[in-house]
Amino acid sequence: MRLSIEKVAKRYGETVALHPLSLEVDREIFGVIGNNGAGKSTLMKMIVGLLTTGKGKILLGGENVREFPEKVKQQIGYLPESPLLYPRLTPEELLYFIGEIKGVPHFQDEVAFWLETFALTEKRNALLNDLSFGMKKKIALSAAFLGSPPLLILDEPFNGLDVATMEALSEMIVKRHEAGATILMSSHLMSYIDRLCQRVVILKKGKVVTEGTPGDLKKEANQSDFHETFLYFMKQGD
Repeated sequence: MRLSIEKVAKRYGETVALHPLSLEVDREIFGVIGNNGAGKSTLMKMIVGLLTTGKGKILLGGENVREFPEKVKQQIGYLPESPLLYPRLTPEELLYFIGEIKGVPHFQDEVAFWLETFALTEKRNALLNDLSFGMKKKIALSAAFLGSPPLLILDEPFNGLDVATMEALSEMIVKRHEAGATILMSSHLMSYIDRLCQRVVILKKGKVVTEGTPGDLKKEANQSDFHETFLYFMKQGD
């Protein structure tokens, strides 16, 4: 599904969180990276409708996010950087609720699949408030993947996960992409950005520093490691 971002900007009072930015992303894994405060989460929240666009517009499959919020949101799976889950619900209850409001057919079977995938079947009736951060993150990931949405927005998806789960998650992301999904992801783990993303945009203080494939950016920075490549571009303009 095509995601079109046209001259979108965001300001909080006198602070500019995101300068005018335009992107076209379609059926690819696209990385949005930068230091803290670069505008990554602000951009993702505007795409899903949690923040209004100060300027510009966002289109998903040709539909304006602001004009058709409910229709657009049904096409999106979203993992926020810091998921807020209902503490008095169980994992199964939360995922059932999400499956129902998203209109996912036979969501009970899919919920069982994701609980098993993330090794949480035994915790399906525990209160979310009693689960570890890593377990809560797996529930939030399950919610994002539920219903196989054509657009996945993953803000720091690997944060708080053990190594084995991070590797499993990277495979899940690739499989969703191979099935035709558009995936927008942010991460401070540059090895995963390098491995997974077809293209990357680097933001700094709300401005685009550069955009391109990980391979092309490494060549431009004259680096073999993408972590060093990222640091190279972060120094530009200082």
